[in-house]
Amino acid sequence: MTLLALETATPTCGVALLRDEDVVAEAHLHRPRIHSERLTPLIEDVLAHGGVDASALDAIAVSMGPGSYTGLRIGVSTAKGWALSTQADLIGVPTLEAYAAQLRPVVQPNDVVCALLDARRDEVYAGAFRWAEDDSLEGHAETKALTVDALPDWIGTVNGRLWLVGDGAEKSEDALSDAAPQRTIISPDDRPPSAAWVGRRGRTRLSTDGPDDLATFEPFYVKEVHATPAPSPFA
Repeated sequence: MTLLALETATPTCGVALLRDEDVVAEAHLHRPRIHSERLTPLIEDVLAHGGVDASALDAIAVSMGPGSYTGLRIGVSTAKGWALSTQADLIGVPTLEAYAAQLRPVVQPNDVVCALLDARRDEVYAGAFRWAEDDSLEGHAETKALTVDALPDWIGTVNGRLWLVGDGAEKSEDALSDAAPQRTIISPDDRPPSAAWVGRRGRTRLSTDGPDDLATFEPFYVKEVHATPAPSPFA
């Protein structure tokens, strides 16, 4: 399977090309507000460096949220366009699931990875996932938009080590101090979001659940988006 993966839900703008389990080529720009300008050129560069024509793509995986409203719209609309033009399958991958999956090389069975994105003020987007004995990733606590103070009740009991990752981890660390006796916080500078892991989780989701419907697929915003209309120049 040849799969193209996109990460745009965060300040990271990333593209990866996978052939089965192997990452053939990838590129990431860790800069906010460049996604609309840089995503398509990155896709074209990654395909060129990977020696793959767009017509050979079997699937397009996209980070579907939660995250930046604008970033999600850009990523999903771009993924849909490429899937439509290449007749590839479309797979939406929950952003926090792909982020948590990055810790697979270091976690142990029953460890919980809590992926946290800063949602401004005192809120975070939070998702918690547990590594099972069979090396599969299971949901531990449902992905939600929460205040930091609500995190302890939300995550409940953690029997293994608790790993905190993402740009919302630092401001959440104190609130989660009693959730597990063993905790490790990982800086987003050390472990930023990765399009390659969006691709790996996309491949798993495609094999278990099949592709998403191209016509009806939408980003997973978690909370309602409130847009403020621009003031009228005639007011």
